[in-house]
Amino acid sequence: MLTHEQVFPNRVAGVVQTEDPEGAFRACVAALEGGIGTIEVQMTVPSCLEIVRGLVASAGATLPVGVGTVWDVETVAKAKQAGAAFIVTPTVLPEVAKACAQHDLLCVLGALTPTEIHQASRIVEVVRIFPVQSLGGPDYVRWLRGPMPATPFLVSGGVEIDQVEEYLALGVTAVGLARALFPPDAIRRGDMALITTLARRATAATGAVWA
Repeated sequence: MLTHEQVFPNRVAGVVQTEDPEGAFRACVAALEGGIGTIEVQMTVPSCLEIVRGLVASAGATLPVGVGTVWDVETVAKAKQAGAAFIVTPTVLPEVAKACAQHDLLCVLGALTPTEIHQASRIVEVVRIFPVQSLGGPDYVRWLRGPMPATPFLVSGGVEIDQVEEYLALGVTAVGLARALFPPDAIRRGDMALITTLARRATAATGAVWA
């Protein structure tokens, strides 16, 4: 099983959400070209697992590719077979976490309230705060850091690229970028150059935090 440092090497993950499987694959490749180090393909994307296989085959087994919006244990086994390195859930699902451990996959459980976050942190290493923007974005994380100073967070849900630096400065493990990195219009138009440009902006923000 990969550690969260290995799954999120530059602390930014591209989260692709679209009904166009070919566009999803091309968008992920464009994001990788812009420096994004981690890709999460949501199960809501048609042919999600085929996209995962394609990304692993084209970018190499060292690329951390994960499957998101996972609700059941059956999907965990299928994701493992496709070459996924990690699983992300929308809510606290202990049975999915258990299946991930059995298949040597890093599991990131979704949570939002302090109670849910605490419950998830007792099960997995990294907790996904989703949708973080609905409760104030960076300000919410800042409040959470009081009682939970060391809990590893993956924040996602409405995150903008210009917020990446602020989130990372708050000590989150990683930031998930969905529409901000993969604008639906860009995927629809096939504007992969724009996605690469956005990816470069996002990775540049990580450098500003590390500098």
